[in-house]
Amino acid sequence: MKPAVLLFPLLAALATVAGCTSQVDDIQVPDLSLPSDALPVGVFVGRTTFQSAPTEVVGTALIEPNGRMIVVGDQAEFLASGMYETVGSGINAKLRFHLPNLRGADGQPLKPVAAGDLIGTFLPKDSFTGTFVRDDGDAGSMNFVYDVQSETPAALPLLVGTWAMPDAFGDSAVSFTFVNGGGFSGLDANGCRYIDAEAFVIDPRYNLYRLNFSRSCVGDVNAVIFTGLMTIVERSSGGRTFKRMILTGSNGTAAVSFQLTGQN
Repeated sequence: MKPAVLLFPLLAALATVAGCTSQVDDIQVPDLSLPSDALPVGVFVGRTTFQSAPTEVVGTALIEPNGRMIVVGDQAEFLASGMYETVGSGINAKLRFHLPNLRGADGQPLKPVAAGDLIGTFLPKDSFTGTFVRDDGDAGSMNFVYDVQSETPAALPLLVGTWAMPDAFGDSAVSFTFVNGGGFSGLDANGCRYIDAEAFVIDPRYNLYRLNFSRSCVGDVNAVIFTGLMTIVERSSGGRTFKRMILTGSNGTAAVSFQLTGQN
């Protein structure tokens, strides 16, 4: 399917994203009148291409019915987050592109966030495809197909336990622990702590969770606030199948993403 050139206008709230300097990802949620079954909602797997390096990134897209979407590379190469709107079978999004988890000695992202516009098409429970242009001059495309695991019902008890990302030696370089009710805490490989954290079920029909959390790193005067999306899907590697938690968060200047495996 080739993306259609749909030049329908963005919502006024979306048009302010490029100039946003707030610590909080405060893009306003559009008022979507369509039923969610007519929207590109769910978990999608596919590829994002860039004119610059890396030229192609395999990743996962999480799209919720209230207008938020996140696209993340499976190796944490990049994360794009923002809001979308639809007209017919067209999808139009204002996104921020980040390099997640990468910070310099001053604690700031190694590369500033770049805003971009995505224009494309979608088929509910099937696919979405589109092209984007960023304000730093880069451009590319996204081509994703629907993962039927999108229809695994979401429930907070499924999150309870410890989820970790091991390093090359098998030790838990990153670890998050979830408790009853959706609360969680975590520690990443840079020694940053994740606090005041909670997961919410968006709609029990969809395998998606909304996240609010804060990150506190050594040298931070104040904790940094993130909002994000999360899912749990089955993945296979080396002849075995396991549960994979894809946890993401972003704000106006930074992003984080983790690929975690259940430990209990």
